Amino acid sequence: MSMHRPLLTQREAATACGVSRSTIRRRREAGELPGCVQDEERGRLIPVEALLAAGFRLNAPAPPEDAAPAAPTGSAAPAPAEAGEDVTGCARSWSGSGSARRC
Repeated sequence: MSMHRPLLTQREAATACGVSRSTIRRRREAGELPGCVQDEERGRLIPVEALLAAGFRLNAPAPPEDAAPAAPTGSAAPAPAEAGEDVTGCARSWSGSGSARRC
């Protein structure tokens, strides 16, 4: 008796693998996720086997958002970025459907 794994939407696949939908889309478009099908109701469906074969780990824990890499012993760690500021020091403002940066 063969057991079939489910087909996941791009959103479900991204969530299960801990990556963005655009990563799943790019890998699918590059042909790295064979067996994908188009469903009228659910959109593009990706076989779990294809995700595993492409090297994705399902239900892999995402790193904690507040975790910062440890500084090497004997050196001072840089100050953390303020909320709304990325590591380059550019302030980020979010509006509606997009984001804008001002440096």
